[in-house]
Amino acid sequence: MAHRLRHDPTLQLASFFDATWYLTHYPDVRRSKVDPLLHYLMYGATEGRNPSAMFDTKWYLMRNADVRALGINPLVHFLLHGRGEGRTPGTRVEMYASGEPAARPKAELPSHLITWLKALPDGELPIGQSMRTGRLEPYASWRAVNALSEVDIDELRHALAQRAGKLPKISIITPVYNTDPKLFGLLERAVAAQIYTDWEWCLVNDGSPSSHVVAMLERAQSLDSRIKVAHLEKNGGISVATNAAVEIATGEVIAFVDHDDLITPDCLAEIALYYADHADADIVYSDDDKVDLAGRHFAPQFKPDWSPVLLLSYMYLGHIFTVRRSLFREIGGFRKPFDGSQDFDFALRAVERARHVGHVPKILYNWRVVPGSTAASGDAKPESFEAGRKAVEEAIGRRGLKEARVIQPDWAKAAKVGMFEIDFPHDGPSVSIVIPTKNQFSFIKTCVDSLARTRYRNFDVLVIDNDSDDPKTIEYFKSLKDRPRHEVIRIPSKGGRFSFSALMNEAVTHARGEYVLFLNNDTEVISDIWLSAMMGYAQLEKVGAVGARLYFEDRTIQHAGIVHGYNEGMVGHAFRCKPPHDWGYLGFIRTAREYSAVTAACLVTPRKLFLDIGGFDETNFAVAYNDVDYCYRLVQAGWSCVYAPQAELFHFEGKSRGSKDDPLEITAFRRKYGQWKDRWYNRNLSLENEWFEPGAIHSQTRRDQPVHVVFVTHNLNFEGAPIFLFDLVKGLVDRGSVTATVVSPSDGPLRADFERAGFKVHVLSDPSAMSDEYAVSATLETVGSVFKHLGADVVLANTLVTFWAIAGATTAGIPSIWCQHESEPWNTYFDYLPPAARRVAYAAFAQAYRVLYVAEATRRAWRDVETRGNLQVIRYGIPPQRLSEETGRWSREDARSKLDVDEDDIVVVVVGTVCHRKGQLDLAQAFTLMSSQVQRRVRVFLAGKSGESTYFDEIEKTISELPTGVRERVTLTGPVEDPFVYYSAADIYVCSSHIESAPRVLVEAMACGLPIITTPVFGIPEQVKEGVNALFYDAGDVKQLSKLVSVLATDDELRDRLGARSKDVLESLPGFEEMIIGYTRVIREAAPVDVRSLNDER
Repeated sequence: MAHRLRHDPTLQLASFFDATWYLTHYPDVRRSKVDPLLHYLMYGATEGRNPSAMFDTKWYLMRNADVRALGINPLVHFLLHGRGEGRTPGTRVEMYASGEPAARPKAELPSHLITWLKALPDGELPIGQSMRTGRLEPYASWRAVNALSEVDIDELRHALAQRAGKLPKISIITPVYNTDPKLFGLLERAVAAQIYTDWEWCLVNDGSPSSHVVAMLERAQSLDSRIKVAHLEKNGGISVATNAAVEIATGEVIAFVDHDDLITPDCLAEIALYYADHADADIVYSDDDKVDLAGRHFAPQFKPDWSPVLLLSYMYLGHIFTVRRSLFREIGGFRKPFDGSQDFDFALRAVERARHVGHVPKILYNWRVVPGSTAASGDAKPESFEAGRKAVEEAIGRRGLKEARVIQPDWAKAAKVGMFEIDFPHDGPSVSIVIPTKNQFSFIKTCVDSLARTRYRNFDVLVIDNDSDDPKTIEYFKSLKDRPRHEVIRIPSKGGRFSFSALMNEAVTHARGEYVLFLNNDTEVISDIWLSAMMGYAQLEKVGAVGARLYFEDRTIQHAGIVHGYNEGMVGHAFRCKPPHDWGYLGFIRTAREYSAVTAACLVTPRKLFLDIGGFDETNFAVAYNDVDYCYRLVQAGWSCVYAPQAELFHFEGKSRGSKDDPLEITAFRRKYGQWKDRWYNRNLSLENEWFEPGAIHSQTRRDQPVHVVFVTHNLNFEGAPIFLFDLVKGLVDRGSVTATVVSPSDGPLRADFERAGFKVHVLSDPSAMSDEYAVSATLETVGSVFKHLGADVVLANTLVTFWAIAGATTAGIPSIWCQHESEPWNTYFDYLPPAARRVAYAAFAQAYRVLYVAEATRRAWRDVETRGNLQVIRYGIPPQRLSEETGRWSREDARSKLDVDEDDIVVVVVGTVCHRKGQLDLAQAFTLMSSQVQRRVRVFLAGKSGESTYFDEIEKTISELPTGVRERVTLTGPVEDPFVYYSAADIYVCSSHIESAPRVLVEAMACGLPIITTPVFGIPEQVKEGVNALFYDAGDVKQLSKLVSVLATDDELRDRLGARSKDVLESLPGFEEMIIGYTRVIREAAPVDVRSLNDER
């Protein structure tokens, strides 16, 4: 296929595949030396990579379901078929662009604006303009939301003023050698633009032969008294020049800046603030990116907080790198023999003396890519590699690892990068390898036999037989007795219930080694140095646990460390499913580094430390999360957890995540570690997948006072979305996060609740019917002006029909957040609008700082409209006090008496507005298919007002056609005053919805302890657990529904078991507190954002 694409001129491959672009944007492919086209065809498309700037892989697959279903490479399909069929490559989708601002024709003001204009002070005229949006790469999306705004600058200046007297003077250290005057001029302007002003710039001319250098430096010195210049008579090299610059410095802190790089305007301010807030900080570094000669930014380095083991792999501290001048002088500054890696050598020595090493997780430095610089390629200065290797080798010698060697591995040599590995000796402290198993002969034999590949000598093997009864396995255990250093110990499960934690805790009491290594039975050794590497890192100071690089059977990554926050605040494995050639972000797959945790599928820890810290938690984490909990307790006690990439093993685990974890253990983990801060995962990286991609995230506002939010609701009725907004507003205000004003285009009874709670409510007309460009412009300008008049720092719009609020806020330059509850198809949802308004609605998805969903499935379904990585899930939660009051309002006896239900009746309930979308007719029809015996036992209540009269009538007709005697057992209630009387009387809850994001009724039903029968549409499988508290049937399959209701109605044990787990499942989900914390974070992130940057207006 690659040959055909390259050599068939009719396909015009070059228009849509750019090999240079591909290798530039995906450095891991460049390093791997794989043919770029072959890589894209074999791996790249599957990984979501784009072949060029002219073709969007993800967009093409999402837009063309047939291509996605067939599994065809999207670019191949487009070139061979799609282009001829009129399909587009998806680089800029017309529906997202509202175009240039139209010239204003003379027209009458739209009537729907009258009430909005009355909300403005007399004489105030609205101003604004249309916005343009386009699909962005992840880092471009990050840059869009992180452009330094006026709010950011004001807050920085305020923070500096608050710390007056504590802020250090900063000396910028810049050796100069034949510097391009244009690049120097750009750096000069960057230094002059610093928000923090207590700096000096120490420039040393390192004997530059170019005649322009002296004049260039003297001119700079003449412009600002803070600029100091010194000249060396002859070229001494980078270390000599740097040391000379430090000699003329007077600042408390020195900051190293190369002569052709750039610093951001907030760079020195952020560094000064960190030193002011951390009196013991001796070294502080920041994140950085690269910038080419055309000014294009790329390759962001979002680094972990202080990671001493990672620093032994490469100079990850990078730029900007700052240190107290006193420490620099104390250890003798830079050393000339290490030129090329002089900063690396210095850092390795300095951190040994530093009281505290700090990290500012912001890009404060732009590393210039020019020919001859290491930013372009390490090959430009090959001598730097050996200098770096020597620096690390000396460092590990100072750390007591006398017998270890430092190598630049072949993969690093081939890629010409200064990355290193420690080659540890194959002898050392004793370690007991503990392998639990119950039967599974094939797994355990493969695992144990593969240990023979191990070069580390001082180990023994302890197989833990957990009640095996398979003859083949038992026979294998007998054979192990003849092997030296192998032992089988039988440990039965206590009380007949499996507990990994209890099993391992007891196993450790039988271990003889100084260290214990937990190893899953479904693993297999790949690298013979696996144990040497793990034991080597385990002996470093304050290392409490070491984990391995584990692969799935297809050699994609299964584990490369554990990150907190993935999977909605839980944990996940770094780089899961990345292909074997991939280095991972910043090379993290191939480099040893710290993580918050590592998996116990292969984990080594000191045996005494394991016992001292309490082992695995048998009470809260019998099966799941015990390894993470153990590692977190290590971190809390001052130890670290290290990932050793040289330790390579297979882990024959299935790739599908499943949902088998005990809800009680999930709940325990959320409660114990819900606020865990993962210092080794940069906050600028997305938690949406495990691949360390930049997220479109702005740091939170620095202000102490609440953010003023204008909340926009589509109506004020007692309905799901407005009630959600009321709960949200009250929760945020009660927490002190925001002050609130409410705007609605429609009045209703919920207004009184808002006003009783102290919130000002403005009821204005619905501005959504914008029929032409003039109406669009006038409407958005007016709406935006009203929001500004109401003092909005942020606008939060609830439901898709309030799209005009997002667009109006954008016109006024106010950051916005959009809450979507709807699950209907994206490509037809706004068809009810005039074309002009429809363009505004689709454009709003790119204008909002965040579009928030209550279910991942709904977000996935709307991914086609995502242009800059701003779609996010925050689960809905009901305030616990109100939920407790509602669930406790009725006793079962009182509720059944109220509904005239017999004691022996099995009550089946559906609650909600009666309409096609909620599918209540399915239950009525399912009832007609039940046996007469079940019909006589079951009582069905379809509880809710009519939302569609014809549908309501159809249900009534179905009920009326039932035979006399059972007809009365199905009740279509009409409007209900209190749905909890039905929940309290119920034995089974049915959710028959065909389209639903994450229905509130399921939360209420679970809170009432009901077993659930439901369709698995959209977000519902994210709320309930099939086989734990729920049974699933396909939407519209009345036969299947009838069968499931019959089963639960007649199987008391199953019904009780499912119902008993519903509260557990509910407790395991993110709830109201998590919702308020999540919204607080997003609102505080949005407040400082420059809306112009979001919409390409800068």
